[in-house]
Amino acid sequence: MLRFVVIEVRQHLYCANVFLNFQQSITDVDSVRINVEDGLIRVKDSSDSTVVEVKVGEYFSILTETFSNLIVDQENISFRISVQNVKDLCQMDSMKESLQSTGTFQLEEGQNVSLHCGQCGSTLCDSQSYNKVREFPSGSIDISEFFCHHGPSFSDVLLPRNTDLFYGFQFVILNMENIRNGSKEREGHIYCKRCSRYLGETMFEGKAVKLWTDSVVMKRDKDAKTCDLFDADSQRNLLRLLMLKIINETSLPSPEPLLRNMHFTKVVLETSLANRKPQYLLVQILEKNLPVLKNDEELQNVASKDIDAIIHLLNVKLRVSQAFKLLYRLIEPDAKSNGGQVEAMDENEPPMLSYWQQDINILKLKISPFLFHDLVDELNCNSLLLPEIYRNNKDSFTLSYIFQ
Repeated sequence: MLRFVVIEVRQHLYCANVFLNFQQSITDVDSVRINVEDGLIRVKDSSDSTVVEVKVGEYFSILTETFSNLIVDQENISFRISVQNVKDLCQMDSMKESLQSTGTFQLEEGQNVSLHCGQCGSTLCDSQSYNKVREFPSGSIDISEFFCHHGPSFSDVLLPRNTDLFYGFQFVILNMENIRNGSKEREGHIYCKRCSRYLGETMFEGKAVKLWTDSVVMKRDKDAKTCDLFDADSQRNLLRLLMLKIINETSLPSPEPLLRNMHFTKVVLETSLANRKPQYLLVQILEKNLPVLKNDEELQNVASKDIDAIIHLLNVKLRVSQAFKLLYRLIEPDAKSNGGQVEAMDENEPPMLSYWQQDINILKLKISPFLFHDLVDELNCNSLLLPEIYRNNKDSFTLSYIFQ
């Protein structure tokens, strides 16, 4: 039984790559039949009587004699078709406009708010107003490049006072004294004093603290309930916003339509776990805003609603989307802490991590462990939509998507 359909639409090349993902290995069924018509792809396997129809006529027309590049691998089948009369799928994507910002920070200057642990609700910082609420310099640039006039010490300028609150992509920075009573510190890591949830890390030699906003909530004096520090839409789309942040900070626009969505950005994503061990994710973004057609719900969950009782016909409902196509590699060095420095215990640690870290052209970004693991889980899940011959390469990188 077919589970998922993903179709990459190459509008300027007038072709489409079709990826079919099945519930079981293809070797476990006697046969699979794929019929390609002008506006339809029909799939049937011998394991059941259901005929799956994927209607694409409203997006493009298929040149039926151009079926090529057939690959059958475990639970996946892929092939390429040439198309014509291609619609502008980017204009049909309803998500495009809503995901162009990095999220709206909810706290304003002069508001009385208290900060609480997102897990147990314990008070981290008592209610107070902040006279200065400012965006912190991006992690992709050196702090010395953020100011036009170099003063004697940048840390003096960026160190928040008790009535200051700085914020950035999914973090806030406070003076350490603000949360000292509600938290505990271990080797530069900050935990909730009540439930020991990992909240963030110290900065400026322990004088300030960076708190991840997926671990902290705020409560305004006028509100009865706590709320997130960033707007709800951004909290629901953190992985997409992370990709957009990387793109925005590394983008080099091109007038050529074929190159506009090609990116080739490299980034080292780093996180520190609650046990104070580091993890790294090497990411190379190959394409941004890649038009795709896909079904969001696994077909076995919707079959009973759409199957005709006589002919067992299942129509797949496709959604227009855009995707980041990328290569990724997770690195978990076996490390020990030595005075705040991380030393590799394994001499065979992949040299590629050191190479990427030392390359000044590669973006380095530290994110919360919760966002980090959500990203890894989604990449691992989406990579299974591709045949293994496309999925893995010789450098231990894996090909996957982040769908918008």
